[in-house]
Formats: sequence, C-alpha cells, structure tokens
Amino acid sequence: MKKQILFPVDFRPGTHLADYAQLLSHVDKKSFVGFFLRDFSRAIKSKNSDQEKNTVQSNLQEEARKLDLDFDFVKSTANTNLLVNQSRFADLIIINPVKHENILQLNQLFPDHFFDSIACPVFLSEDLLAPYQEILVLFDYDQSGLVALKSFLSFFGKVSSDKKVTLLTVSPDDSPEIHLEKYLVSYLQKFFNDVGIVPLNNQNMAQQVMAHATKLTRPVLVMGKTALELLNNEQLATQVADHHMSIFYSNA
Repeated sequence: MKKQILFPVDFRPGTHLADYAQLLSHVDKKSFVGFFLRDFSRAIKSKNSDQEKNTVQSNLQEEARKLDLDFDFVKSTANTNLLVNQSRFADLIIINPVKHENILQLNQLFPDHFFDSIACPVFLSEDLLAPYQEILVLFDYDQSGLVALKSFLSFFGKVSSDKKVTLLTVSPDDSPEIHLEKYLVSYLQKFFNDVGIVPLNNQNMAQQVMAHATKLTRPVLVMGKTALELLNNEQLATQVADHHMSIFYSNA
C-alpha cells in the first residue's frame, strides 16, 4: 500500500514537488496530496485568488507529470472537517518551511485547531533537503509518542542509521514501565548505531525538551502531544526556529 503524504501548496510561494520527492526518494510506494489553505479558511475568496490558485494547481500537476509522481489535490471546500477526515487516511502531513518569520503565526495561517485535531503525524521542517542532523526522541509513556516514533522510523529509519539519537525518558514509576523503557532502547538500537539516554522528570516537560534540544545540532524532535504545548508556547516555539529544529509529532 502506498504511503499518502499531505502538504499545503500555498503555505509558501513557489512550492516545488521535487523537494518533497527528494526528501522521500527512499520511500518506494508513495502518493502526494496537496491542499490549499485558503480552501479551509474563513478568508473571502476573490476571482484573482481563484486564478492564482488555478495557475499553482496546473504548474504542480505538470511538475508531477515530469517527475512521474502520484499527485492529486484535496477538493475545494470551506469545510475543515474534510481536511481532518483526509488526514485520517494519510500517513503524514509535511509543513515547510517553518522559520522564525512564521512559526508564531502557524495557528493563524492554518485552520482553527488544525494542529491538535489533525489525525496523522505531522512533520514541520525548515529545509526539506537537509531537515536534521541529530534525532531527539521524547518518551513520556504516552501512546502518541510511540505513534510518532513508529511513523518517523517508517519514513526515515533506514536512511538515518548513522544519526546520533538522544532518548529523553521520564523516570519509570513501576516495573512494567521499566521493562517498556528497556524494550524501547533495544528497539532503537536495531535502527541506530548511537543511542544515548537522558532522564527527565514529570514537570515542565516541554521546557526540559527544549533545554536539551538547544544543545544539539539541527535536531528533529520526535514526540507526541507535548509538541502542541511546545508549539503553543511563544518562547519555546521561537527557540525551535532559531535553532533550526524540525518537529515530527503525533497527537493520536
């Protein structure tokens, strides 16, 4: 079965399918589905806007033909639920570029409650051609974190085996959690050659994650619902952009 990847085609001017294709060139079976943010916002649509949209759509379809990519669009509608429902059948949403200039505006640029209601993992990155050099995984015993990790590995595990991995783990409270943590470490060591572990406590999780992440070089933060707390905190979100971090998260 093909992996389905969603992405907004009007988040930045001059979107090129080639960048997405190169990022996922190692994924054999995949399909790309573009959507226009303006179709799911309350903004009044003008004829000029429709003409511009048609031009973007035609250009991307022609590029997909030249690259021999499986590519389609989410149909136009003002119903945000359609986008959420589309995400239930997608494997990933990619949002690029996420930089200092726009990271604090994500909640205004995207539909209401987009980031906490979307049903598949989300990958936010500044640069699709060089998205990360190190990997930081948050393991806080929430199922959403494991969903994010498994999805990240399915997309990038086999091309990241040489990357340094830092596992941030909340100190386990009981025997089952201790065994789960050991199993996770063993699981990661099957994919990566260099896995380190750093213990955390249960308080101010997002702040602790950022304190460790800022010490790394262009890391990707793989995490569950804590990512929303991080992105909704103006100070922490700014640090993500300023330190050229990527985020791969799931809230499911």
